[in-house]
Parts: sequence; C-alpha cells; structure tokens
Amino acid sequence: MEAINEIINKANYCLGCKVKPCSIKGCPLNNDIPKFIEHIKQNNYYEAYKTLCNTTVLPGICGRICPHMKQCQGSCIRGIKGVPVSIGELESFVYDKAKENGYTLRECFEDIKKNNNTVLNKKVAIIGGGPCGLTAAAFMAKEGIKVTIYERNDYLGGLLMYGIPEFRLSKDIVNKTIKDILDLDKGSIIELNRLAGEHIDLYCNGTLVAKGEV
Repeated sequence: MEAINEIINKANYCLGCKVKPCSIKGCPLNNDIPKFIEHIKQNNYYEAYKTLCNTTVLPGICGRICPHMKQCQGSCIRGIKGVPVSIGELESFVYDKAKENGYTLRECFEDIKKNNNTVLNKKVAIIGGGPCGLTAAAFMAKEGIKVTIYERNDYLGGLLMYGIPEFRLSKDIVNKTIKDILDLDKGSIIELNRLAGEHIDLYCNGTLVAKGEV
C-alpha cells in the first residue's frame, strides 16, 4: 500500500498541462503523458495502459531505459523551478500493473481499433527483429497487415537483449514484451538466423529495414 501511495503522490504532482510539452516536445513517440498519468490518479490502470499502447508497444522498456531527463522529463513544466514529474517511473508502473492484472497489448489494440477499418491482403517484410522492427510489426499487425520478421540472430530483441545490462532492463520484461507483440497476430512469421542479401527472397507489398546496431 505504501508503494501505491507513493506512486499516486507522484502522479498527483503532475499538473496535467493542456499544452503537454512533455508529450509534444519531449517524447519522440508523442505519448499522451498527462492523459495516462490522469488515469493513474483515478486508479484506472487499464485506461492508463491503453493510452500508452496507442503510441508505444514498449512502455515497460522505455519507462526504464529512455533518457527521460533529455526527453519528456526535461520538458516538464514542473522542472523549470523544481523537480520534474517522474514520468519514466510512472510509465514503468503502468506496464507492471498491466502485467499483474493480465492486460494485454492485443486487448488494448482491439479496444482502440473498434469500428475502424483494417488493411487486408497486404504483406510486409521487416528486416531486423530489434525494438524498431518489433514496434513496426506491432502497429502493422494492429492494421491487419501480415508481417514476416527476418532476424540474423537466433533470438528477437536486438540491442534490448545484448546491449543493456540486466540491472537496468530485465530480460524477463523484454521477453514478455516480445510475446505481447507476437500474440497480436498468430499468423506472423518469424525467420531467425536469416541474413538480408544472403538467405532472403522477398515477395511482399513492402519492406522495412530496421537493422539497428551492428
């Protein structure tokens, strides 16, 4: 209870700015930060998670490893004369609460997509199964596009798996995030140990190259 009260206090510290500099200026993804924090204030963790999922499929990761002081927290109005809102910590909390309560990315996407059309009979190849490729795959799956991910390694996740120490980002969180993305479309095809230009012939409507760091 003490931990929850601390989170609520940190959420209440947010002014809920209408101009949203943290979102518009600070966040590369334009996450609606005041909105998801407002849902935390109301103890509505599903809506907080759904708000984040509208623009990111990596809240549990970005909440932990993004350079918040250079981005969202660096643009926080509270930070002008004091300490900025703990946006990264609140984002991580929402993800952890979502997993604790059994909320899924698929459930959120279905909620967001109600009454919206999807793109049918389209296929896209994604070269690279790191954070960029996985994010692209998720948002394409949301639109009904069939995705094939080609990854040169024998695992997905890219830099998230080999470039960040465990104390900063648990591999368990990375694996849960990847599972959430792959569960969006059971028809998604994952081709591991496949190198572009050597193993791959592409017959798709489009190709996205998300090569990441070499």
